[in-house]
Amino acid sequence: MLFPILFFILLGCFTSWIVVHLLLSLRIGQTSANSDPQHHHTHTGFVPRIGGVGIISGLGITYLLCYLQLDDGDGKSLIHYAIFGGAVASFLLGLLDDLKPLGAKVKLLAQIIIAMVAHECGLSIERITIPFSDITLELGIVSIALTVGWFIAMMNIINLIDGLDGLAGGIGLMLMILIAYLGLERGGIFSTILALGMVGSILGFLFHNFPPAKVYMGDSGAYMIGYVIAALSLLNSEKGTILAALIAPVLALALPIADVGYAILRRGIKGLPLFRPDQNHIHHKLLRSGLSHRNTVLILYGISLAALIGGLLAFANQGRYLPIFFGFSFVVILFTLRGQRISIETVRSVFTESIATRQDARNALQLRDWLTTEAERADSGEHFWSDMSFVFKKMGFCSASLEIGEAKRGYNLSELDVEDTSLFWRHSYLLREDPEKKLTLYAGKDNFSARQFAILADLATEALVKSVAKWKEVNGISFDFDTKAKDPTDYNAQKARNLYRPAE
Repeated sequence: MLFPILFFILLGCFTSWIVVHLLLSLRIGQTSANSDPQHHHTHTGFVPRIGGVGIISGLGITYLLCYLQLDDGDGKSLIHYAIFGGAVASFLLGLLDDLKPLGAKVKLLAQIIIAMVAHECGLSIERITIPFSDITLELGIVSIALTVGWFIAMMNIINLIDGLDGLAGGIGLMLMILIAYLGLERGGIFSTILALGMVGSILGFLFHNFPPAKVYMGDSGAYMIGYVIAALSLLNSEKGTILAALIAPVLALALPIADVGYAILRRGIKGLPLFRPDQNHIHHKLLRSGLSHRNTVLILYGISLAALIGGLLAFANQGRYLPIFFGFSFVVILFTLRGQRISIETVRSVFTESIATRQDARNALQLRDWLTTEAERADSGEHFWSDMSFVFKKMGFCSASLEIGEAKRGYNLSELDVEDTSLFWRHSYLLREDPEKKLTLYAGKDNFSARQFAILADLATEALVKSVAKWKEVNGISFDFDTKAKDPTDYNAQKARNLYRPAE
């Protein structure tokens, strides 16, 4: 039994490792940076998002062996075609998004279609057997909604936690080990082999992704891993209690689920887009506490491993040890929160302040999008800075400056010394380009709280990053105060340039 397990792990690992290594050697992906840049990433410099190609290659080799060696019942049924076909479709969806952002609505629609096809092929939640009882609930038409929700949740959770070198890959690896074990316990040859192949594929990718990362899995790898987790969990459930089969991966993902859930709630209260990246995830907070990237990842691995044990307990001895695990986890959480000054009044204050920030945040989001659009119309770098300063003023910053190399532009609407930290908030951001750009913003403490200023400063920084990237995309040259925009190439572009008026 040990030899075939090691064989499929090593096969997936070698395939994934060699594919990613060759892509990096050929510098493929070096020029395919996502055209929707983010300033929230924890790395500096460009890292190609081609790791998903290696992972799908490892899975493809494993599936091919299954197809050739297993009999019709084990490896050539419609449900098994759906697993690999859905994985490829999820990979292609993510790959397109890595090359050029598709937009949240387009991606969600594509994920719904992929999930519905999987449902029609037999990967569905048709009934739920309640643990510790003989009660079975037939879901009927609700089955479609639950199945689609299950696939979409798994695909996006893996993608949303991919914010730190090695994090998403490591958690995905643990989940695949869990699924391989469950498949082995239930006698599912196909699901076990595919899970082992995925274990090896992710491991081969992690050789290139563990801090400091040379490559990222990208949306292509994240969506594909999430789909395979969802599909194999449902496949394992065919021979047992489906609720337990779904509880196991949910428990193993307890940390990212809680982190993502809190992030969505936090953004919703503040009036920000629900899936907008920020730097308030748990790994960002650990990094700000002084931990290195490597130690942060190892700590999160440890927490996820403990949660993985909870997933195993959902199956062990019919789940009788699960209450003990929950009780122990509750004690750990209480111990962790000990000394934290959390009260009803504190929660109410944060909630009230967040609600008050919603209007400012919505205004800032509209100004950000307007500035990005103006980057396509501006005729010179000097005039585009006028548009930038207009946006920063409208966001509420009393003073702002932008340094590009030795050149500097700015404004100051305050009669007081903005460097006085008792009166003004200050935010600085360095955009590492050629040449480097440093943005500095100030706002009065009588107008904004610390949280409100942090949100608006983050949106202003995002406006700078996005608009500068758009300028470079349109004009083929880095933004500078002295640069001139490229001449329009068609009638519409010429008309937009003729109608352009820089902000005063």
